[in-house]
Amino acid sequence: MILGLYLTALAIATVPAWARGRLAPRGSPIPSPTSIFGTAVGGAFDQPKPTIAPVLANMAKNMAKEAGAFNGDRLTVKITNAFGWDLPISYQSNVGSPTIIGNPSTNTFLAGSNTQVVVTRNFAGAIFIGKSFDPANSKIEISFSAPQGYRPGVDVSYVDGYSVPITCSCGGVPVTGCNIPLFRTGRTCPQNGPGDKVICYNPKKTINGGPADPFFQPCQGAAYTYPEDHAANAYGKCDNGDIQCCVGVRIHAALVKHR
Repeated sequence: MILGLYLTALAIATVPAWARGRLAPRGSPIPSPTSIFGTAVGGAFDQPKPTIAPVLANMAKNMAKEAGAFNGDRLTVKITNAFGWDLPISYQSNVGSPTIIGNPSTNTFLAGSNTQVVVTRNFAGAIFIGKSFDPANSKIEISFSAPQGYRPGVDVSYVDGYSVPITCSCGGVPVTGCNIPLFRTGRTCPQNGPGDKVICYNPKKTINGGPADPFFQPCQGAAYTYPEDHAANAYGKCDNGDIQCCVGVRIHAALVKHR
């Protein structure tokens, strides 16, 4: 589904204890990434790799400055876990991309806590958050790449599957994501993963055009629900460099979903 993009992702592990009626234990061990996943075509994670020489990079930087784009050397994405449970979180970088500063490992994102991801220029990658260790978890996709003047790009993707609701805002304004808890809508998941309402796999992950599958339809145009659901792309909306994302429904609650 992604042209020229080959990634490693997370191996599906045993359904956590909370899925059997208890919260996940804090500090749970996390398996190493071994699988391949797909994502939004043309989304933040799918931005072109930089190939320009340093002189052209400086030109792009100056053009971005003149256009009012974010002109820093590092981009910070802040994330809040307002879901109410400890959740597995993992990080991946595009092939040829710089790694996230500090090279964080897959770990447990504690309920009610905050974390942040700091990346340098030329980064493209994703953050996976879910209720189990599955490469199809809900994800935040990030890019900070040339040749478009190093403008920050972000989107929320349910292309592979849905596990938890995620929204992202820039400068306090929601720009991508959907905080509708899809497992509570009464719609039937076309393909459930292990456990009860742990993850719903998306049957449209390899079908570029819409509409979204009925289970995912409430979030169509807000989060990526199929590969070319480009209304969910927030590229160019975060030029102030202030990106804040929330897992759950409590933050941005007035926003039923972003369109």
